[in-house]
Amino acid sequence: MPNPDPRYYRRGYAYALLGAVCGGIVPTLSKLVAVSGPLEVSALIALLGGGFLIPYKAKVVPRRNDLFLLVPIGILGAAVGPFLYITGIRDTTAVNASLLVNGELFFTSIIAFAAFRETLKRIQLLMGLLVVAGIVVVSTNLDLSSVQLTSGLSGNILIIASTFLFGIENNLSRIASQRLGPVLVTKYRNLIGGVVLLAVMVGISAPLTVSLAALPFVLGLAVANAAAVLFTISALRRIGAVRTLLVFSTSSIFGSIFALVFLKEQITPVQILGGAFMLSGIYLIQRSEDRP
Repeated sequence: MPNPDPRYYRRGYAYALLGAVCGGIVPTLSKLVAVSGPLEVSALIALLGGGFLIPYKAKVVPRRNDLFLLVPIGILGAAVGPFLYITGIRDTTAVNASLLVNGELFFTSIIAFAAFRETLKRIQLLMGLLVVAGIVVVSTNLDLSSVQLTSGLSGNILIIASTFLFGIENNLSRIASQRLGPVLVTKYRNLIGGVVLLAVMVGISAPLTVSLAALPFVLGLAVANAAAVLFTISALRRIGAVRTLLVFSTSSIFGSIFALVFLKEQITPVQILGGAFMLSGIYLIQRSEDRP
């Protein structure tokens, strides 16, 4: 039953934007973490992110019906998906990865429409195209010659596969959050995914290589990732999968800002223009929620 209060939806957009801010700092922190293996990185992020939330409703145990949702969410979203993405990003170019990661929006939208008949209003669809145009501008800096999807083909395929899994996870998380709430879903998602990855590491005798010097960055990465997931699931619950992912795509803007501040990477005027496209589109989509 739709909530008639516009403030309910505004809060959903705010959650999605906060998720984008937290998600934007993840790539910068990842570059600062001196951990070699993608399996190790994914396991540490998931276990620590879930561990921080263990005190929240510690006595609440998911029912069997809830586990039918939580286990796939954990395996797809916190274990297999991140592992495929981190592995793939190492085997392709940065521009390719920046573009292909937005496949999550595409797959999430397709699944949301097929399973829930979730659609945008006509004006929202037009504004969504403005957001997509901004994504392309920010990702490529309009240097389309740097987009070579045949370069690092294996990495590209892994990134696309990860976005497909994230698309499934987003829609399952929307259902689970209606039952359990965003915090519990985030907690069990990360713990389940982390345990799966840890079991794989033990099974293949993969070593832990994280140093004490890198530990603060690992903790920061886990907190940022868990916060991004929590805010995103909170938004999924209120405004649906498509709107949430459109707003979350602005994480590329915040990622560029964090990279500028902490890694001294450059932002061009063209990318600033692309960011303006994205933010304008998101603002107009949110404003349209107040009108029938």
